[in-house]
Amino acid sequence: MRTKTLLLSAVALAAGFISVQAQSNVYSANIVGYVSVVTLGGSNTPIVNPLDLDGVNNVTNVLANAPKGTTVQIWNGAGFNLVSRASFGAGAWSASAATNNIPPGAGFFLNTPATTTNVFVGNVLPANGGTNNLVLTAGIYKFVGSVLPISGSVTNPVDQGANTLNLGSVLPKGTVLQIWNGNGYTLVSRGSFGAGTWSGNPVINVGQAFFVNSPVTTNWSQSLSLQ
Repeated sequence: MRTKTLLLSAVALAAGFISVQAQSNVYSANIVGYVSVVTLGGSNTPIVNPLDLDGVNNVTNVLANAPKGTTVQIWNGAGFNLVSRASFGAGAWSASAATNNIPPGAGFFLNTPATTTNVFVGNVLPANGGTNNLVLTAGIYKFVGSVLPISGSVTNPVDQGANTLNLGSVLPKGTVLQIWNGNGYTLVSRGSFGAGTWSGNPVINVGQAFFVNSPVTTNWSQSLSLQ
């Protein structure tokens, strides 16, 4: 419910913006808002940036308020690129922070020295009336999360379709999800035969990243349709 409230709050902000700007014949379909994601101190938390800050979304800008001593691990397809913020002085980011991007949909591990509330700000993707297609390449593990700032279960019918997580119904048979549980990965898979029943029905939270491996190249499609 908190997730839906966040999304609706963002919609309300956008509606107000459109109402004001319409008087001068300037229109916008963008939905601007913020999402708060908590990381536990000293623990790797799987995160996805749920909003588009500036079209580039490098670590320096997206995590500008992360505390000193923060480390970021960004999946590159075979391992992790490490980006860190110094724990002393001004807390300078390593040089790689400016060249490593964390756009909406791309997962990373965030480790802060103390429990921290990370506030992401920016535009909701896609724009109202659009669809975002996150490409999943056959046989390759991708570290991903919902581009829309929403939560939902993998298989429940109410979490499929427009304005939802839309995960379990679109991923092909034989897909494997690996969800970090703090100590290791919980494995959830879709059967390769018959109806392709899922082995579990976990809830994916706002801003939560997870690994997905699809047996065929496909798209994880999420559409936004608000009146």
